[in-house]
This record gives sequence, structure tokens and C-alpha cells, in this order.
Amino acid sequence: MNTVNETHPNLICSIRFWLALLCFFLNAIHFMQRVNLSIAIVSMINVQSTNETIVEKSNFTEINYIFQKKQTFDWSKQNQGLLLSAISIGPFFTQIIGGWVALILGPRLMLFFSILISSILTMVTPISAYFSFYGLLAVRIMIGLSQGVVTSSLNLLWAHWAPPLERSTLLAISNSGSLIGNALTFLIGGFLCAGDFLGGWPSVFYLTGLFGLLWCFLWILTVYDSPSDQKCISAEESNYILEKTTEQIFKSEQKRNVPWKKIFQSKSVLCLIVSALCGNFGISLFTVCLPTYMKEILDFDVKLNGELCAIPFLSCWLFIILSGVFSDSLIKSNKFEKIKIRKLFNSIGFLIPALTFIGLIYTDATRRVLGFSMILINISFSGFQYGSGYLVNFNDIGGVYSGIIYGIANTIGNLSAALAPFLVGIITKNKTREEWSYIFIISLLVYVVGAVVFMIFAKSETEKWAKNNDEKKNEM
Repeated sequence: MNTVNETHPNLICSIRFWLALLCFFLNAIHFMQRVNLSIAIVSMINVQSTNETIVEKSNFTEINYIFQKKQTFDWSKQNQGLLLSAISIGPFFTQIIGGWVALILGPRLMLFFSILISSILTMVTPISAYFSFYGLLAVRIMIGLSQGVVTSSLNLLWAHWAPPLERSTLLAISNSGSLIGNALTFLIGGFLCAGDFLGGWPSVFYLTGLFGLLWCFLWILTVYDSPSDQKCISAEESNYILEKTTEQIFKSEQKRNVPWKKIFQSKSVLCLIVSALCGNFGISLFTVCLPTYMKEILDFDVKLNGELCAIPFLSCWLFIILSGVFSDSLIKSNKFEKIKIRKLFNSIGFLIPALTFIGLIYTDATRRVLGFSMILINISFSGFQYGSGYLVNFNDIGGVYSGIIYGIANTIGNLSAALAPFLVGIITKNKTREEWSYIFIISLLVYVVGAVVFMIFAKSETEKWAKNNDEKKNEM
């Protein structure tokens, strides 16, 4: 290896910044394909039951029918909740194994095939919905299975690419893509569902699937697993990254010997599991069920619904970027301990949104401004979780095992992500404010638990079992 250059290469116009941008779009597409059903289902549901059966049509005619007419479906509230929850089922089975396989094969190919498969499945979603409710349910579960490896593989990728003093900024850029994905899906989806292009609501799935295929092309041509493998990277930047991430560069035999027992015994890991359970519940509630709430309680039509739903997620994107950059500047100043910064930002990301649930309990169609304001504040300040809260802490403590740790935490956390829309379907059968108030009370309690647990148990130092053998020897 070349002699390490002590200078810090400029972040802008660097390969690691390009990687952050591609990961930004990856997260955007990931979430676009997760939440597209949330906005489309508002138009897919037939309020007055119709039972159009076209048994005698050929397959070609049936497919043409989807393009020519806005097909609607007579699904119960419980079945709607099941459909919206289905995409959270798949990651339960693939996140942990995905993190382990990515550790052996590398995150580059894992992410490529994940988005490729989910994009193809997204584009066939309208056809599956037309043929059968259970066909659509199966497709949504399979999309979740495919996307389950995304977050754990991304955490492993950043273990090789993110120097500690730039970690919050790079991960903030990367993670914030999910919020832009949500915003764009709600914004564009509202217009598409209200129009006639490609049958209205089906076009939402065709467009989000196409975006994924285009991203796959860029990704496989320009991204590699580590700076040492990357083409077109300067020696200065490569040496800088490799020096700053040296304790996370593992030999192949170490990668295979995952310290599973130590991972599950770690208080820091258990703390992040609880944080993921609490954080996923709240973010899933709004990413999946916000259009339904805006229609049922605040009484917005589908087009305005989509426009308004986009605003909080755009605001959250800004909060993620600002919190990530600000926290990195505080860390570089050496005036505050990293763990205190993580705990402060994470508490802001949980407790301020928790307070807004109290306001939402009292909102209805006559208090639209209050309701929308509470939603805006809630989702915006949730960005602190992404920018410098518990979601960045995985890379702080886990080193090269951060992908596996995130996979474990988010696998368990996805139970709450699936539970949130399912509870909405069960509890809000009559679509009343009183029923929704129970959802917000539960959310309030969940967020308070998330804040308290992280405040007490979180750490910011890399765990001893997450360091490479050479680093361990130097400490002895």
C-alpha cells in the first residue's frame, strides 16, 4: 500500500461523495417502491362495491384493460391493512442473512440484485392486483424479501467508505434519500392517480419500477465494494479512506467468523434493537398510512392528499442533512463527546415527534391546519434519528459487522413496522377520530420508550469484537 497522505481530500467531487449520491437515490427508490401502494390504494379502493368480472377475456385483453380503465377493488379495511403491512414481512427473513452474505460476497452485487428484482416485481404489481388479491399480497411480500438486504448491505458498504469524521454527513446524505423517495411518490403519485395515464394508479408502479432499473445500470458500472477495488479514484482519497477505516478492514477468515454470541450479548446492540423497534413503528405509521389518515380524518382529495403528504418528507430530508452536517462539526470541534451528541440528537428525533401525537389526538376535518402542522413537525424532527441518532450509531459500534447488526435490529424492528399499518386496519374500522386517537397514544408511548432506552444504554465506541485482529493486538 502507498504511504498514507495526511491531508483530507475534499469531500465534494470525490468518489465517496458520488457514492453517497448513488446511495441517496438507492434509498429513494427503495422507499418509492415501498410506499407506492400507500398513495395508489386510495384510488384502488372502490367505495361503492363493484364486482366486475372479466372471465371470458383473453390474457392480452385483460392486460389491455388495466391500461385503458381505472380498475378498482372491493377490499375490506382489514385486507387493506394486510396489503400495506405485507412489504414489511419479507425483510424479517432476509435482513440478517443478507448482511452475512454481503459480508462474504460484497455489498455491491447484493444491492444491485436487490433493486433489480424489486423493480421488476414493482412493474408487474398492477397485473397481479387485477388477477387476485392474494397475487398482489404475494408480490408485495416478495418485494419485501428482495429489499430486505438493502439496509444491512448499505451499512457494510459504509464501513469501508465512511471515515469517522465524515460519517454523519455521508450517512445523512445516503439515508435522506428515503424521505425524498416518500415525498416524490406522494407528490407524483397523487397526480398520476388522479389522471388517466396508463390507467391512472398503475402508472405509479410502472414509474417507480423504471427508476429502479435505471439506477441498477449506473450502480453496477461505477461502484465497487471498497476504495482498494474502486476504479478512477485518486491515491490521495483512497489512502485517506483506508487509513481512517483501518480497524474495520477485515481479513476474509475474520469475516466468516461472525461473533454471533458477543453480538447478542452486547448492551449496545440490544439498545439499537429497541431503538429500531420504536423508530420503525413511527416512521412506518406515516410512510404507509399517512394518505389514508389525510383522506379519512382530514378529508383531502387524492390529488391534494399527495401534494400535502410530500411536504413533511421534503422537510425531513432537510432536517437529516442539517443534523448530520451539524453533528459532524460538533464532533470535529472536540468540545463534546460523540456519545453525548448522538444521545442529544436521538432524543430530539424521538421526543419532539412524541409530543405532536398529543395534538393529533384532537384533530379532525375542522382542524386541518392543526393536524397538518403536527404531522409536519413530527416527520421533520424524526430526521434527527437518521442524521445523527441511532441509525448512525450502528456504524459507530459495529465496524464491518454493522451490516449484520443493522440486519438483526431492523429484522426485529420490522415487526413493529408491519404492526403499525395492521393496527390501523384493525382499530380504525369506522374511520373515526376516536379510533385514530388510540393509534396516536400507542405511538406516543413507543417513541418515549425509544428515547429513554437510547439515552441510558447507547455507546459510540467500536465494540472490541468488531475490531480487526491487528487492531486488537495493538491494544494489548
